Amino acid sequence: MAQVNIRKDVNDASNAIDVRRLAARVETTNPDQEVTTTNEVKVTTGTIAVTDDTNTIVTIAQPAGTVLTNLIAYPQGNLVTAGSSGNDLDISIGTASAGAQLLAATAVLDDGGAAVTWTANVPLYIVENSHGKAANQFAGALYSSAARNIFVTLRPIGADLATAATTVTYIAQFQEL
Repeated sequence: MAQVNIRKDVNDASNAIDVRRLAARVETTNPDQEVTTTNEVKVTTGTIAVTDDTNTIVTIAQPAGTVLTNLIAYPQGNLVTAGSSGNDLDISIGTASAGAQLLAATAVLDDGGAAVTWTANVPLYIVENSHGKAANQFAGALYSSAARNIFVTLRPIGADLATAATTVTYIAQFQEL
């Protein structure tokens, strides 16, 4: 087996010339590669409803020929559940207002008997890399060939929220296909 001298003088001119020749032969772009773009949409809700079974809905415009890759939400202030089992804050995502065509209602804050807080400015991925997080499983396609609206609904269930006089901002990222 041939041995390689890794301590060879880095100022060796013949090595430098060989590296430049090799670099000139390497193609830096793939002619079969297609450049895609990512679109990002940022929307903020009105003040979150404190009242039990009251929807707060935000509309996100999905561009044609894209897939929803990331949906990130963060509140500007704390959101706190009431503190009894079943007093949750649910989220659903649909293609109709208050719909659940993409994601059936599931707890964002799952109150199992003690108040749960979604702390101000703490981001929560609802969708990450086109996959639902935790119990969030998607019923519908995140891809759409035509432009459409996606409706994200937050809904307190079981009791009024203890704290909610704030807004939630959503960042939706779409990848062109």
